Amino acid sequence: MGNWVVNHWFSALFLAVWLGLNVFLFVDAFLKYEKADKYFYTREILGPSLACARASALCLNFNSMLILLPVCRNLLSFLRGTCSFCSRTLRKQLDHNLTFHKLVAYMICLHTAIHIIAHLFNFHRYSRSRQATDGSLASILSSLSHHEKEEGPWLNPIQTPSHITPTMYIFTVTLNMVLSSVNSNL
Repeated sequence: MGNWVVNHWFSALFLAVWLGLNVFLFVDAFLKYEKADKYFYTREILGPSLACARASALCLNFNSMLILLPVCRNLLSFLRGTCSFCSRTLRKQLDHNLTFHKLVAYMICLHTAIHIIAHLFNFHRYSRSRQATDGSLASILSSLSHHEKEEGPWLNPIQTPSHITPTMYIFTVTLNMVLSSVNSNL
């Protein structure tokens, strides 16, 4: 165990900082969209799925920025050879660049799944609040027309009450994408 700590302390520290940044970005964005007065009415319709979608999108942006850095040959060659601050410990960790690249890819997959699921909940809540007739704040906000508001789009993009469920929507969109890709290959 002692040799592992001596040999891999920098990797463990780097991964801890990277995971910590991901957690910090997610929690910070989540709390921003969950607590800010600016998003009160949107939160009334969508609930916490708005904050989950936005927080995972921020982490997606961060990790999408990072995914190419470990495989940039010129950058790695520069850090290995010409930098005077590049010690032997750092040079050894640069050899694990593909492992970090894969970890970033896994994190992108995780946040993509969170983002998609949050948007499915958003669609469900938009649809449910548009169909509601109970006089709740979400149903009233969903029924506001564009002419009643001076600026900006509607709070609820679903403007006609329909009985499309998120499952039906997914299958329709997936079928449309498959058919369009088949047509483009013909």
